[in-house]
Amino acid sequence: MNSLRANQALVADEILLDGRLALYHQTERWLAVADLHFGYELSQRAAGRLVPMWGMASISERLMRLVEEYAPRCLIVLGDLVHDKTAAREAAQLLREIARRCEVVVVAGNHDRQLGRHVELVESWQTDRFHFHHGHCAADAAGRIQILGHHHPAAVITDGAGLRLKCPAFVQQSSCWIMPAFSPWASGTRWEPDQSSRIWLCTEERVFALPDKEAAA
Repeated sequence: MNSLRANQALVADEILLDGRLALYHQTERWLAVADLHFGYELSQRAAGRLVPMWGMASISERLMRLVEEYAPRCLIVLGDLVHDKTAAREAAQLLREIARRCEVVVVAGNHDRQLGRHVELVESWQTDRFHFHHGHCAADAAGRIQILGHHHPAAVITDGAGLRLKCPAFVQQSSCWIMPAFSPWASGTRWEPDQSSRIWLCTEERVFALPDKEAAA
């Protein structure tokens, strides 16, 4: 890619952050997403809560667009592919469709316990430089940068007049990068800034790094 769109940022050498909540390596051609919680609305309806039936369609459409645009060699799902077993078959079907275009690696998350008979899971995945895992358990990264999910980071910005906007965030530390949740249902946990973290605010239209004074507002 010769030029970046407003919803892309180069967060490290050859690593693109896409505001649609994905990370892409331009040379190794892996595309990473985390915490889809696919089928959340089915789970909630099974529990008697009448939530809109739009999350699964949103996830499927956005993920397929990313795969079509970036044409990765490998899609890495960093855990919590599903919210629970309610949508296991639908999630497996989505992955089968994607697998026609690229390799798919699904890292096991804490919500994926009953997914094994529908989808092949791995505990972690790695390249020479990166170690991918869900993040709910400690991992031995052997000197690699960890890329994980689980925490659903979010950032809050204000206009000084009372308006507050909360958006998914990508958190970048020297040895650990934390992915935003891909699920549209995940409001996110506000990430408190410190000197060791760079926080990137993500929207479908724009990605930008927050200066300390805004991240702390």
